[in-house]
Order: sequence, then C-alpha cells, then structure tokens
Amino acid sequence: MRFASRPLVNLFRHFVVLLLPIFMLGICGCDSYLVKFYFGDTFGKGSSSALEKSAEQLVIEGTQKMQKKDYEDAIKAFQQLKERYPYSKYAILAELKLGDAHFYNKDYADAAIAYEEFARLHPRNEVIPYVLYQIGMCHFLSFTTVDRDQEETRLAMESFQRLIQAYPQSEYTLKAKKQFFECQKRIVAHEFHVGRLYYIMGEFYAAKDRLELINRNFPQAVRDLGYEEEIKKMVATSEQRLAEGAKKPSIWTRIGF
Repeated sequence: MRFASRPLVNLFRHFVVLLLPIFMLGICGCDSYLVKFYFGDTFGKGSSSALEKSAEQLVIEGTQKMQKKDYEDAIKAFQQLKERYPYSKYAILAELKLGDAHFYNKDYADAAIAYEEFARLHPRNEVIPYVLYQIGMCHFLSFTTVDRDQEETRLAMESFQRLIQAYPQSEYTLKAKKQFFECQKRIVAHEFHVGRLYYIMGEFYAAKDRLELINRNFPQAVRDLGYEEEIKKMVATSEQRLAEGAKKPSIWTRIGF
C-alpha cells in the first residue's frame, strides 16, 4: 500500500502546482486588497500611493498648486522634483518656480536664495532678466523702516543695477529703474533721519556731513521727499554753530556711528 500511494501523492502535488497560479490570478483579479493583506509586497512594490511621482507629475502638481495659491504645497512639489530628478527636462523649470513659490508666499529670504542659485547655474538662460528683477524685489520687499539699517535696500539696488547694466533692452529694465529710484528715496530717508538726530543732539559735524552727502548724491530723491528746504536750514545752522566754535564731534561720531 505504501508503494501504491506514491503515484497518488505525486499526482496531488502536480495538481496543486497547476492550480496555485490560477488561484492567485483569481484572487488578484477579484480583490487585490486580499493579496496585499496576506502577502504584502511579495508580489509587487506596494500601493500606488507609495510609489514616487514622476517628474512630469510633480511639475503639474506644483503648477496647479501655484494657480490655487497653495504655495506651501507648491514648494514641496518643486523641491521634490529638483531633488529626485535633477537631470529631468523639468528640473530647470522647478528651480525657477521654486523661487516664485517662495516669493508669492512672502518667504523673501528663501526666494532670493532660490533665484540666486538659478542665476548661478543658468547664467545664459533667457529668463535671467526676470530672475535679477525678482532678486531685487526680494530685498526691496524685505524693507522694514527708515530708522533701521538699509542693507536690504542696498542689496536691492545692486541687483537692479546689475539688471540695468547687463540687459538695457529688457522689459524688466524699465521696472528696475523705477525700483532703483525708490531705493534711493529709502536711502535718503534713512540718512535724513540719522542726520536730523545728529543735528538735534548738537553733533553738527556729523549732521552736516550726512545731510550734504544725500543732497549731493541724490538731489532728485531729496526733492521728491520734500527734504530740500529743511536740509538747507539744518546745514546752514550747523555751519554757523561750527563757526562759533561748537564742540568737536565725539569719538563715536568720528568713527562713523
């Protein structure tokens, strides 16, 4: 009996082997959830949500999020595209739009970094005039008040000047010239504020120097801001007091404070 049963055992094994693929196909076709539940990733890479999105999918997603003004998610999409697909044909677009997404989200520091990186990597790209203008605007919009340090204003002027000199025929150059003049007005307002404080404190050397400097370097901005007459009066009074033997400037004034 033991030897007679072997053919039956072998037949049963062949039967199972033949039916198992059919059984599995039936399960997959009817309810793939069961396969994933019981077998996990044995027969595949997991659910579609776990798969990485393609470069094209990410650029479409980022663009759609931008249109909806969902800038945080747009930033995520463009950042993922940039990191995962650096050699994709969409990578350069992602680099540019990453700057735009930060800009419209009012993350001006991050936007400036993204734009600067784009300009460094693609110096001959046709959108560089736009990028330079945006860099200038990032610094321009980071302005606080006239009584604070004007470093951001100076950086904005540098970027606008760079655009004006390198691309005189660009449509963005006209905008840059207007913004450059607004920057000059900010510098004048700041220096006028500081010069007036020196004048009030009786630091006539420092007051005269600062007020004459802005009057000489930015005459149009001085006129537009309505400072011309007040500067003349303060300078004249400062010269008079100095002629009368007003005190010499303090050590702090002499070293530039």
